[in-house]
Amino acid sequence: MNPPKSPSGSRFQVDRRPPSPSGLRFQSTDEPKGPVVVLGVCAMDIKARSKAMREILTRLVELEAGGVDVKIFGDPVILEEDINHWPPVDVLISFFSTDFPLPKALAYTQLPNRTPPISINSLAMQSLLWDRRLVLAILDHIGVPTPKRAEVSRDGGPHVDESLRMRVRTDLGLVLPGQTARDEHGWADVVIPERWKGKMKKDPVPRGKEVILRDDGDAIIIDGHVIEKPFVEKPVDGEDHNVYIYYRGGGGRRLFRKVGNKSSEYDPGLVHPRTIGSYIYEEFINVDNAEDIKVYTVGPNFSHAETRKSPTVDGLVRRNADGKETRFITKLSNEETSYARDVVDAFGQRVCGFDLLRCQDGTRSMVIDVNGWSFVKGNQAYYDKAAEILSQVCQVARERKLTALKPGASVLPLPDASAIGSIYSTLRATVTVLRHADRTPKMKIKFSFPASEPWARPFLCLLRGHREEIILRDPRQLQFILAAAEESSKLPGVTPEILTKLAQLKEALQKKIDLPGTKAQLKPSFEKKKGAKTHDDEPKKEKKKKAAGSDDEDELTETERSQKVENWLRGGPPQPKTLDRGDGFSTLGGTSTSPGSTIDLGDDKPRTPAGNEAMYASHIPEGLEKMQLVVKWGGESTHSSRYQARDLGDAFKKDIMIMNKDVLNNVKIYTSSERRVINTAQIFAHALLGVEGGSSTASNSSQYAGSPSLHPTAIVNGGTAASPPSIAGLPPTSNLLVPDPCPSISHLIVRRDLLDDNNAGKEKMNEAKKQLKVLLRPGESERRPDLAWPKSFKREPVQVVTEVIEQLTELRAIMRRNYENGNVDKIPQTRWCSGDSPWLFRERWEKIFEDWVGVKQEKFDPSRVSELYDSMKYDALHNRAFFFAVFDPRGVGLGSKPGVESADRRLHDLYGLAKALFDLVGPQEYGYDAQAKEEIAVLTSLPLLRKVWGDLNEAMTTGKSLACFYFTKESHITTFVNLLLASGLPLGPVRIPELDYCSHCTIELWEKSAMGGHKDFSVRLSISEGAHSPAVLDSSVDARHSLTVQPRKKLSSHVEYELARQCFSKHFDKGLSFSTTPLEGDAVYLKKAVQDESVLPLNLNRTGEETPRLASSAGSERGHSQHPSGHSDSGW
Repeated sequence: MNPPKSPSGSRFQVDRRPPSPSGLRFQSTDEPKGPVVVLGVCAMDIKARSKAMREILTRLVELEAGGVDVKIFGDPVILEEDINHWPPVDVLISFFSTDFPLPKALAYTQLPNRTPPISINSLAMQSLLWDRRLVLAILDHIGVPTPKRAEVSRDGGPHVDESLRMRVRTDLGLVLPGQTARDEHGWADVVIPERWKGKMKKDPVPRGKEVILRDDGDAIIIDGHVIEKPFVEKPVDGEDHNVYIYYRGGGGRRLFRKVGNKSSEYDPGLVHPRTIGSYIYEEFINVDNAEDIKVYTVGPNFSHAETRKSPTVDGLVRRNADGKETRFITKLSNEETSYARDVVDAFGQRVCGFDLLRCQDGTRSMVIDVNGWSFVKGNQAYYDKAAEILSQVCQVARERKLTALKPGASVLPLPDASAIGSIYSTLRATVTVLRHADRTPKMKIKFSFPASEPWARPFLCLLRGHREEIILRDPRQLQFILAAAEESSKLPGVTPEILTKLAQLKEALQKKIDLPGTKAQLKPSFEKKKGAKTHDDEPKKEKKKKAAGSDDEDELTETERSQKVENWLRGGPPQPKTLDRGDGFSTLGGTSTSPGSTIDLGDDKPRTPAGNEAMYASHIPEGLEKMQLVVKWGGESTHSSRYQARDLGDAFKKDIMIMNKDVLNNVKIYTSSERRVINTAQIFAHALLGVEGGSSTASNSSQYAGSPSLHPTAIVNGGTAASPPSIAGLPPTSNLLVPDPCPSISHLIVRRDLLDDNNAGKEKMNEAKKQLKVLLRPGESERRPDLAWPKSFKREPVQVVTEVIEQLTELRAIMRRNYENGNVDKIPQTRWCSGDSPWLFRERWEKIFEDWVGVKQEKFDPSRVSELYDSMKYDALHNRAFFFAVFDPRGVGLGSKPGVESADRRLHDLYGLAKALFDLVGPQEYGYDAQAKEEIAVLTSLPLLRKVWGDLNEAMTTGKSLACFYFTKESHITTFVNLLLASGLPLGPVRIPELDYCSHCTIELWEKSAMGGHKDFSVRLSISEGAHSPAVLDSSVDARHSLTVQPRKKLSSHVEYELARQCFSKHFDKGLSFSTTPLEGDAVYLKKAVQDESVLPLNLNRTGEETPRLASSAGSERGHSQHPSGHSDSGW
């Protein structure tokens, strides 16, 4: 199949999606090419560990077959250590970015008595890129065309170091503009090298100190030269991207660094040029096809070019599934290729990027800026070529080392690192808390049953006397609810309204009962009792305790339990406790049962109470006020989740292999007991192993070949989580067909106590949800500056809610009309994801409309915002053609076609409003203010934080490298991050992003080793927003419907270990001494004793595309899983 053509017709779109992880081998058995070359990467961590750098270095190490040793300097060494203690290297990759000490790095390359490394990019010349006046002056000198321009310098002109002025004068034969050196008049005459002779063809550049606007407003005058509008005004600072375009007749466009899906905006009041600062004024170029060209070089003989939509068009950014700007590969002309070669040679930057404009049907090209170090993002062929060229540089360094070994050689050998006291910064441990990958939307319905009503008793008896929340997952347990509804409808006191609600409950549950993700929650609420317990109560409660088989915690009154939670801050650390509770998994020494598997109830099959008073008394807990029943479905892994989890695991592996491959010798992966979380953890583990669709031994394959779920088992033969155990039913780890030296992972560890839902913070979260309505009061967003409310809206949140309701009312009418007139059958939806269909799509959206349309403002529930936002994102990715068409009045949905701008932007407008409301409401669900956020975070995630710090402390005290990954859900990662924010750690001024699917927070332990064995430790935090795009509706997605997980952003600099310990342990002396994990139906009805920790064997036989298709969408039912117009791509 030919690649898709770009709008210009001569290029093809960049394939930015990485291939399946291939199990790369980083150590080859081949003989090395000669002396090992040390390649140092002296750049800030955020750049040195970027995806592009990681991909290229990974390929380079493979290509060199043991002939190269990569040293990442790391931020602590770069920022804190003397250059004399920096590691000696043969080849140096070093470049400027924010906070990078360029003069310090330059001095490192000039250390006396040491042969300077071969620098991929000249450090000295990089400072010239900071001033656009100097860049353009060099381009003019070497004959690279640039637009006509004039300069206004209010800063006295460019400031260049004397030695650099001398270098440019010598190497290029150019006298740089700006302030001259004190003795520059005494320097030798300028001699232009042969390489650059005759290149200069440009007229002198007008330079002045002020700009004058002509009387008619359509031109400016600089030093007597007239520049007509339209023209471009650029700051001379190369890091300042606030570029303005002034149009003839008034008005202009402001360009800026991309924010969301915008890169510029029109300003009708933009008339007079800026009067503060120094600027360059260039002619405006009407480019071909409304496209700019980005050129990337690796050495003088290789260049790669891509086109992108010019920001001067409308300011809307087209993005691909990676969240990056959509670009198309284009071929450079011979003339443009020569420009690339000249830029590399003149600026001394082998790896370089610059901006090119084409106009006049490709007959004229001009360079407008040089960016310095730049990588192509997501292009596999480019990564291969870049690694090949870097390998050639390593070969040059290798030959130089061989020369240095010869007698009488003038080249000094590389000094021994230990002899000069080199300091290395090593990644000793990495601990990451991750949210699960993509899922279907979650839907739910709620019912309330008051204890005072006789008709509610059949439902209340489902509690079996327990005072805790109970979760029913098995279909036969859900049948108890249907039986209770049937019995309740026949009892006294049932009104027609109640009968209607019971019918709705039965209808909803009957439709969803067989879906894998369907579950019901029984949430009891108790009367608030005053006073202490009486002595007379004790025998009765003790007797009841024995009958029910519950623990002490089950017998607490609501007041007592609430008091325990409220006073937990005065308690000691929690004590381990064996719980008589079920989680659908086997435990140490327990019976093996997997989630969703068939349970043989035998003679112990629970029965619905017959309705007598004695039965009611024993099954309804004392003091019960009411019980809420919540039926949920959906929330299952989609087909996209396997790509997100796989790519994330592959990215972690490659990053760790570059930083410290020993970390992968000790890997532990923890997961909650939820299906979608386990699925994510398993696929992630496969990628970390380097096994994609691989196979294990025959015994393993045969045992699990037909099983869609992960089978928990017990650790046997004395195995531990730290050392890979022998797993029952699995061959020893050494027999697994895993590429060496990949990490040895044989199992996942389920930790319900750390990663599952718990009820400790339930009350406070309910309080926070009740306060959410306060956010919609007029003026609240102004009184609370911490709220993420965009000022650009220029209207109150309450007004936005009204606007959303109006838009949803209109969209409901459009959707219903398209269903009624048959337009739905004509929509070209070629494939439905996760068991969805047109009818299930309608069911889900009708539920959303019911929660919004017609609801009075004062009764609006802000928690409904997340359901709307979640569904819009899901359908924009998985059902885009149908989504745009069904809400189009014409039923055609032009906006769903790539490259076609739809005039109907109502869905885009609605998404923008929903996103703004979600950013406002979402964070407040976990605490209305800082104090509440801290309290809820500690109640929810303190055990997890304790465990994380224990992992880091283990690595620090033992010196053994390790990697731990904790997979959980949104609530846990949100509260975990909130707990870090409340710990007092010196974090940067970073607003925590939306924690989307596969979002993760990483805490790294770094070891800085000096001569004499002294070691200093530090902790560094980073966070990723996950598989997120700021403009989902405008993002281009392929058949995988998967957004790429975004790279981590720095949350803190390196924090000294002792300070980190004090901050992390701020809450460690507090803790809950009782478990707050909800009861499982198996524990309630089958009395299965379980523990909070269990083990799941890692099944290497089934991954990726072979994943069983069992899951269904939030609105799906088996009878409607297919649609005549297309196939259904189920998840698991």
